Amino acid sequence: MPPRSAITTLPDDLLNLLNGKLIDSGFSDYAGLSAWLSEQGYQISRSAVHRHGSELQAAMQKSINRARERVEIAKAMGGMSNEGKAALLEASEMVAIDQIMDVLEEMQGWDAADKAAIVPKLGRAIADIGRSAIGSAKWKKEFEAEAQRKAREEAAQAASAAAKAEGVSEAGVARIREALGMAA
Repeated sequence: MPPRSAITTLPDDLLNLLNGKLIDSGFSDYAGLSAWLSEQGYQISRSAVHRHGSELQAAMQKSINRARERVEIAKAMGGMSNEGKAALLEASEMVAIDQIMDVLEEMQGWDAADKAAIVPKLGRAIADIGRSAIGSAKWKKEFEAEAQRKAREEAAQAASAAAKAEGVSEAGVARIREALGMAA
């Protein structure tokens, strides 16, 4: 395993300042930021600052892209059928699980204290997704059952109308509806 980056030795407040400076500079001037860190008492190379900046920029871009996806999903849901919304909810749950897997992957280089702080939060997120998935599955099942009931009702009405048009008695129509699983 490669050695940990010197960036990980920075206190949180200094790391936050560095991240702000990286963003303000448009992810450039790594030599200047390395010199600034030296003034703060930390000897961190330009290349280490560059690696950190590249990772931060990639993470920010990923977050921005996900936010855009969520906006597009919200727009798309406005005109969707209930079946389409159910499929979209399932896809959203998969995206959330994918994001959790990204965090777990990133944790490989973390120390035990950092892992101990985040693992309960990830556990809760996984549990929340599980509850959401159960709710989505229940809603989808109820939606499908209602759609099937409506289809049977429409078929029974069509069969009843056709039977009446052909002169079938009311008792015969009732037996047809019963055979189709519909009340008389």
